[in-house]
Amino acid sequence: QLLTVQGRASRDKSFSYEGMMHSRGELLLMLDADGATKVTDLEKLENQILAVAREENSIRDPTSKLVDFRIGDVQVSAFGSRAHLEEKAIATRKWYRNFLMKGFHLVVLLAAGSGIRDTQCGFKMFTRAAARRLFTNIHLKRWCFDVELVFLCKRFNIPMLEISVKWSEIPGSKVSMLSIPNML
Repeated sequence: QLLTVQGRASRDKSFSYEGMMHSRGELLLMLDADGATKVTDLEKLENQILAVAREENSIRDPTSKLVDFRIGDVQVSAFGSRAHLEEKAIATRKWYRNFLMKGFHLVVLLAAGSGIRDTQCGFKMFTRAAARRLFTNIHLKRWCFDVELVFLCKRFNIPMLEISVKWSEIPGSKVSMLSIPNML
């Protein structure tokens, strides 16, 4: 049972937060409304989460049977990633966008540590248990809440997966120089 939470194409992520908190599915998918990430990659995230959840469940309770296993009760998160497209992006973007991207990656590394290379991809999936734990503790509801999710996953020992997804740049979707102070 899957619930898709589709966010608005704006800086305000409170819609996604509210959707995660009111969802009832076993797996919860959050995606940006601009359609840059293909929904066909949903199965990749789902399969990876299922594999890790089964492993986590067997570690947590070695006597449990997989018949009684409920994926939504195990905490796992999956982050769609465009990191595999980074070299192509560097070659085609303007120099200042590459500078901003590298600077942002450094800030993320300092704030949340290593683990997820592309925190800003708008395609994420959580088990219900992980979503409840993460989104009840999140403080940022605008820019960079994704970085806080990585930080919280580490803090609560929630396994994180980074999975390559198909992505295409959508015209009109951009970051302005004026938004940089808000992001920091």
